Amino acid sequence: MPDPPGGAVPAARPIWLVTFDLYDTLIELDPPRWVRLAAACARHGLPADPDALRAADVVAEDYYTEENGRHPIRDRPAAEREAFRLRHTARWLAAANLPHDPDTAGAIRRSYLSEFEVKADGDRHYPYRVFDDVLPALARLRAAGLQTAVISNADADVTALCTEHAFAAEMDLIVTSALVGWEKPDPRTFRAALDPLGVAPAAALHVGDQPRSDIVGARGVGMRAALLDRYHRHRPGAHAVPYVAGLLELADLVLST
Repeated sequence: MPDPPGGAVPAARPIWLVTFDLYDTLIELDPPRWVRLAAACARHGLPADPDALRAADVVAEDYYTEENGRHPIRDRPAAEREAFRLRHTARWLAAANLPHDPDTAGAIRRSYLSEFEVKADGDRHYPYRVFDDVLPALARLRAAGLQTAVISNADADVTALCTEHAFAAEMDLIVTSALVGWEKPDPRTFRAALDPLGVAPAAALHVGDQPRSDIVGARGVGMRAALLDRYHRHRPGAHAVPYVAGLLELADLVLST
């Protein structure tokens, strides 16, 4: 595909680049985190509906986005990181109308983490799966001549994770916030993809599942945005961008623009 001009984009091809959030957009925990949290609650005699926890997860994720944007969680002292994680768990439980006092939140968090395999080096292994629509959607976009990239808020380089799930080769660039030094919604995180690929913000669209990081961040830098609502958790019309339920629907949207 020829390089787009720095300003206007030809009417026949208004979008030259599609960037993707990673977690809950391209991959998800398997089983999902709200199923794991419900199981952790059950182990402590606390009945919890996974669907209610899935809906409440939006509140917890908004809190994470606000705190992480203020000061990245990974850069905080260990004690402060753990204190934040406990507050995050408490907010998640509270949003699901479950007990969320410090003792309960701490016990549930410890039980939740115990489900994950601990490797010899002390790091936890989080099993992910790639969504079924990822590779077909990428194939459609790239066959039409568009560039594609990942922009992820993550504590370590996600390139290996993308490679493990067989879509890294379909990306022109993979941006990890920990490596570039800024977290979405900071405009510089998005610029870390736009500038190397030579694409003006107006000629790019970002898709993700987090309104406060993906949608606010993309629009703040001048990109278009689409909200991916795989789990049907967002109120229709609450955000002034297109909603899509999957990435094939996103490809239809982009290619019809």
